[in-house]
Amino acid sequence: MKGMPAMTETRVVPVAPNAASGTRIERLGRVFLVFAVVLTGAVANAQSQPQTGRKEIRFDVAPNGTINLVNDAGLVTLKTGPGHQVVMIYSPHSNKMEVDRESTPDNRRVEIRSHALNGQQPTAEEAKVDMELTVPAGVAMSVSTSTAPITAEGLAGDVTLSSDTGQITVANMVRSHLHVRSVAGPVNLTNLSLGHVDVTSSGGAVKMVNVTGPKVNVATGSGNIIYQGDCSGVGDYLITTHSGDIDMTLPQTASVDLNARSVSGHVENDFPLQAKKHPVFVPKAGSSFAGTSNSGSSSVELRSFSGRIRVKKQ
Repeated sequence: MKGMPAMTETRVVPVAPNAASGTRIERLGRVFLVFAVVLTGAVANAQSQPQTGRKEIRFDVAPNGTINLVNDAGLVTLKTGPGHQVVMIYSPHSNKMEVDRESTPDNRRVEIRSHALNGQQPTAEEAKVDMELTVPAGVAMSVSTSTAPITAEGLAGDVTLSSDTGQITVANMVRSHLHVRSVAGPVNLTNLSLGHVDVTSSGGAVKMVNVTGPKVNVATGSGNIIYQGDCSGVGDYLITTHSGDIDMTLPQTASVDLNARSVSGHVENDFPLQAKKHPVFVPKAGSSFAGTSNSGSSSVELRSFSGRIRVKKQ
């Protein structure tokens, strides 16, 4: 039409995809996919990892009640506290373990036990549960473990500690009755007074520092026994071992009636003793000796079948 500009045709030309751009998109996709897989695996792995945590519970126990605790592996720590309430803090090393507690209606007996959950087979490390108990004075305490070390301090009452291979450490107890049973773990006793001490071990060593009382009885199969103290308390001290050695160190002020015998081992005495007028046996040089120091208020008997016995002056 005259006076109108001529119309032009617009053509759409297809553009081929840029090779470099496509490669980047594909790379981003692969990176995202890998990230998603890694994240999913990390979440699943975290969910399957052992869940640890510190748990605390408080419960009542009757005066002169009894607490029985069984915990095969981990750590067991006992100490005394005021009142009539027990404070128990425990930390499982994995979510495959749990701790059960049961009490009688009158709270005179409390049972505490760690165990694996049904269907779980924890490793040695996963099976560990660390326990710490604060116990009222006068409450009887019984602890049994397989490999768990036991540490008890300041308890007052009847205390029984038993472990196959875990170390047993007891300190600062007065007027308590202590029973210790060990298969191969070492036993360390420090500052125990005015109480009864009864220790039996198959092969573990026993060390006593300032352990005194009316009755101290220690026996091992093959473990060595060390005693450092004054054997005071007007008590009876019987220390025996089959094949282990006995080393006793006494201060000059110790008041003891002492005799030592070894069937096939050797005996040595560096502590000044006065010969008895009427000894219960005739001492034999190298294998036995007997005598008293000061008033001889405590009776001390050392016996070994094949181990060495030595008494030294502090």
